[in-house]
Amino acid sequence: MQPSARVGSKWVSPVRRATLVGLGIALASALHARDAGAAQQCKPASVVDGVDLNPDGDGTLPWAGSGKGFAVIKATQGDSYTDADFAANYAALKSAKIVRGAYHFFDATVSGVTQANYFLGVVGTIEPGDLPPTLDIECPVSGESDCLGNGSSGDAPAAQITQAMNDFLTTVKNATGLTPIVYSYGSWFSDNGVDTSGLQNYPLWLADYSGTSCFTVPTPWTAATIWQYDSSGSVGGINVDDDYFLGSAAQLATFTSSGGLPIDGGAQDSGTSYGTCTVTTSGAMGVCIDTTECASEGGTSTADYCPGPSNIQCCTGIKVKDAGAGDASVGGTHDGGSSDDGGSSEGGPITPGDEAGEGPDGGAGNADQPSGTGSGSSGGCACSFERGPSHPAGLLAASMLALAFATRRGRRPGRRP
Repeated sequence: MQPSARVGSKWVSPVRRATLVGLGIALASALHARDAGAAQQCKPASVVDGVDLNPDGDGTLPWAGSGKGFAVIKATQGDSYTDADFAANYAALKSAKIVRGAYHFFDATVSGVTQANYFLGVVGTIEPGDLPPTLDIECPVSGESDCLGNGSSGDAPAAQITQAMNDFLTTVKNATGLTPIVYSYGSWFSDNGVDTSGLQNYPLWLADYSGTSCFTVPTPWTAATIWQYDSSGSVGGINVDDDYFLGSAAQLATFTSSGGLPIDGGAQDSGTSYGTCTVTTSGAMGVCIDTTECASEGGTSTADYCPGPSNIQCCTGIKVKDAGAGDASVGGTHDGGSSDDGGSSEGGPITPGDEAGEGPDGGAGNADQPSGTGSGSSGGCACSFERGPSHPAGLLAASMLALAFATRRGRRPGRRP
């Protein structure tokens, strides 16, 4: 993602880059100590490749042959800038049947309500299959006098930044009925003293260029939904940022407008399976489902063990309501499981992996394994979440932070000025 047009784009010299690496290593120790309680998230086995960019001046990209599963395009910035090539690319993505999204580059010096209304006026209706709107938050940055790319640092008091940010998110959510995505990098909120209360209710799009398969998730989130992992991608010869949606194509479809959230992980009851999970502290096995649904089925939700949105957590202790026939009593349809697929009797506990019959729908359902084989060896959560700094990626991610964001969106080596 980039600030307006080309104004903010510049080369980063090798000398400055080396200096930033040194600063990054120093910063790493501080971040490592400060974020000791942050969650570690690793790339799951199933991801969807995507990109994001500010296409201003690049024309309409050849999306049909790009091979990308999704793309997010800059639409607006502040309350007066519209990307000149947004509309054409947004329409081209729809024609190419690529999941599309639009983002707004945040300016903390402008009213959040005003920015939201301007953004919505440019983007228009969010159609079924589109991603929720994204708020790109990355300015101000200490020491950058032109963070916004228009000659302004975007600096503002922490309280003003917090208010404008929350006003934007609330206005967009109320207007569209969709929960906006928040894009930023790990230390931005703490660097600027921004109050993050409630942000865990918005999906996180995290920029982390650590070069490893794991990264540190900033509080208050426990998992990211999209990961921007580098800025060296290309579509039709145009430089773009590379991203992963941290889940399967089916999960991405669920995440889009009108996609709906999973009910109980079954393939035929309005939701996509997010897989099974095991709570390491207790050894209890469960399924990744919506926390509200988990509670309604008598289960207990534990965070940090599932991919997807923050409301999808590891649910253990669910009671089988209908002897394995799915949970039609709460709106689902029969998921093909027999009375032997995990619950020994009505009201018995789930025992993933012990089913006697094959669950034809391939979903986690109320008891049958995602693969339906009963072996418990496949279909599980393909990601890893840990508390604490034990994973070496935590330190490496922090040590590369300064370098990564000196060359981030619009400030990349090789990007024409």
